[in-house]
Amino acid sequence: MGEATLNYQLAGSGPPLLLVHGFGVSFNIWRELSPHLTEHFRLVMIELPGIGDSPSPDGCSYTAASIAAMESVRQKLAIPKWSVLAYSLGVGVAAAYASAYPQQIGAVVLLCPPLLKGWRWWSLRSLLRLDSRQPATGDWLLSGWRLYWLVALIGFNGRPCRLIGEWVDEIAAQPRSVLKAFLREFPPVQQLLAQAGDHTLLLCGKGDFVSTRPPRRGVNVAFFAGDHSGPVQMAQPVAAQVIDFLAW
Repeated sequence: MGEATLNYQLAGSGPPLLLVHGFGVSFNIWRELSPHLTEHFRLVMIELPGIGDSPSPDGCSYTAASIAAMESVRQKLAIPKWSVLAYSLGVGVAAAYASAYPQQIGAVVLLCPPLLKGWRWWSLRSLLRLDSRQPATGDWLLSGWRLYWLVALIGFNGRPCRLIGEWVDEIAAQPRSVLKAFLREFPPVQQLLAQAGDHTLLLCGKGDFVSTRPPRRGVNVAFFAGDHSGPVQMAQPVAAQVIDFLAW
């Protein structure tokens, strides 16, 4: 599906819920979580520009292309208003979309949001600056055992898991230029939270290596017992939190 906008899948019935995947993993990330949501929502699971079967962005900002493409899907499906569930690095484009089209958004759930501060943010920006001068370095980091190690560390806290290889294969199949643009335009914490709006939930894993401690004031925060692989390995408790918040 999707024609010239985005590739997407539909499932379930009820209030519409847009699902935005994370870094390079397409809508396959929702395989375990979506069955718990389909009785409550009409799921619109998209693949962001350049990921999976969605066309690559045409020269403009990756975030701007993602915003326009998501809005195009909403209009194509004739959905007056929908809520958003976004995972990992996908929370950046989802929050930007919510900020650009607030009248079309009911609520936003940011699942496993990378609240990068301190050395985590500095490390990402340093690597991206290096890649801008030496793109081959970024290509090297996003391939082979380096990519496997990054996925194992970030997604699973370095613990062995059968899913690591699956995620690595899927990420490695995406255009590196798209992966880099996705990373390059991810916003700092303050901008991310400002864009998301008032009716937003940060749903964080208690053992998530990627995220720092969420702010205590000014934002709704909930936790589940898990790491950054929450939508896969903790699908049922994550779904319960999502359903509870969106029913509010």
